[in-house]
Amino acid sequence: MAGNVNDEEVDPILLVNKLTPHFLCPVCGQLYRNPVINIKCGHTFCKNCASGCSRCPVDDEQCDSSQLIVNRLVVGQIDELLIYCKYGIRKQNGAYVQDPTGCQEQIYIGNRHQHENECSFTPKHCPNDAENCGTFCSSELDQHLQICPYYECEHKDKGCEFHGRKEEVKDHLEKCGYRGLPKTISQRDFQDQTKALESENRCLREKLDSLTKRVEILEGNKNSLESSLEMCLSNYQNLNKKHEALQTLVEQLMTTRNRRSMTSPGNSAEAIRQRTSSTSSFPSPKLSPSPSLKPETWKMPFQFKCIGSLRGHKKAVWCFALYKQRLYSSGGDNLIKVWDLDVITNGCIKTMEGHTGVVHTLAVYENKLVSGGEDLSIRVWNLDSQTEENCIFNAHDNLISSMVVVGDNLFTASYSLIKVWDMKTLALVHTISGLHHWVRALVVSLDKECLYSGCHNTIGIWSTSGSFQHLGNIPHNYGSIYSLAITHDFLIVGTYNRNIQVFDLSKNQHVFSLRGHIGVVTSLTVTPSGRFLFSSSSDQTIMVWNLENMLPIQTLHRHEAGVNAVILYGDFLLSGSEDHEIKLFQYFQMQMGFALQT
Repeated sequence: MAGNVNDEEVDPILLVNKLTPHFLCPVCGQLYRNPVINIKCGHTFCKNCASGCSRCPVDDEQCDSSQLIVNRLVVGQIDELLIYCKYGIRKQNGAYVQDPTGCQEQIYIGNRHQHENECSFTPKHCPNDAENCGTFCSSELDQHLQICPYYECEHKDKGCEFHGRKEEVKDHLEKCGYRGLPKTISQRDFQDQTKALESENRCLREKLDSLTKRVEILEGNKNSLESSLEMCLSNYQNLNKKHEALQTLVEQLMTTRNRRSMTSPGNSAEAIRQRTSSTSSFPSPKLSPSPSLKPETWKMPFQFKCIGSLRGHKKAVWCFALYKQRLYSSGGDNLIKVWDLDVITNGCIKTMEGHTGVVHTLAVYENKLVSGGEDLSIRVWNLDSQTEENCIFNAHDNLISSMVVVGDNLFTASYSLIKVWDMKTLALVHTISGLHHWVRALVVSLDKECLYSGCHNTIGIWSTSGSFQHLGNIPHNYGSIYSLAITHDFLIVGTYNRNIQVFDLSKNQHVFSLRGHIGVVTSLTVTPSGRFLFSSSSDQTIMVWNLENMLPIQTLHRHEAGVNAVILYGDFLLSGSEDHEIKLFQYFQMQMGFALQT
């Protein structure tokens, strides 16, 4: 049994299990309190520790307190740590230890207040007379109240001073001499109330005077701002006139120069035509017909450019699926939206409603779409009629985090287990239980024979048919897995620890780490050839990688919040974000020496 005590906290903490190092603040060495992440260096600290540091203690980078944001993922992991109830521990030799006479419950930090508010060992004062009766466990309070001698007569406010046990007070009420008398107020109480009203009146007058002065100041500022605005408008008009004059002058100079250059040697119409025909230009941003699964024909160097945004979701976009020429997106608004990729200017062409919680995952089976999320249901939608066809309620006890379809089997993942469903009948076929913590990602091998599951420090391998046999594990120490992708040669893993880990499938061994993100790697997708990788992160970026040399090609900065999902459609990349938008990026071939824009 291991414990951790932080004396600065209002409520003491005694942990059931020993802490791993990634739960400890690098500044104070204690369990994170209000963890925040520094966007600049990517490290996490306690909020108070970070505000007092000018340089990062991990890599000595400059720390900027204005770039601190709450690390909600660490908050969530800390909420899942087991502790003892505070009413079951006591202080001994300066440290907290378990008290065998107190509450013996083990609770999650995130649920501690709910438990401790209801705990039968909660100390409570006697409501009749706390000073004389003292404090009792909540489970003992009812027993005490049966014999408490300090119940007061209900006519106390009229002057009755009787007190006794509950039964005695009940008998007393029948003969109380103050019964029937009107409630009176003493002279002293009247004076106290008068003083309180006079004091409140003075405070209100002071506030009124303060507000009057502030209104006068604001009126003065308003007049000053109006004068400044008029001056700015005048300056803008003058600058605009100068700009138009300069533009006219430049056009005149260019016309004169062109006339001269046309008459100089080497500028004949034929020479100009030859030079023009040898210059490559970017293709127009037009979506291609239905992309095939053939390997892409991209050649280095290339880049992706953002050519537009799809707007319609009211909350974060969490997941994608493709069927023919249509994109299906869903997320925090519980809706599934349909987009026609052939005529992208039409916007959202259909919204499918049914889920009552955040949708975290989508998969396609024949002409059906399968969805799952926080409402614990698995819903099946007919993609021809775009209507809900079937639903499995309470399919899991926790939110459905990931799903894949292999043949006629649907694999769905949740906390510590994977379930297998027959898509023909929607019957539960098999349950894989006992997995380590959350299973946030699933991926199937290219030959459809193996299923890979991503957990904390473990990758599980399972047969996709028969008895769904456990084929083995790939242990690692890279933390929680949030995304998976696979090629002929590699299993690619996106982690909470901001890095992408690459494993050799032939040996199930780690071979490389891809570093560049400063947030959780939320989604991965590879091209059909397996040569290129796209990764998204909570750091608001998408990175393009060359898997032949394990080097980054480009970083895309177009979202204003974390990016949760990426998917490929031919020469186009689509990304979904916490900023409620879907961005559309297009592949462009570059000439050698062309500067890369990120």
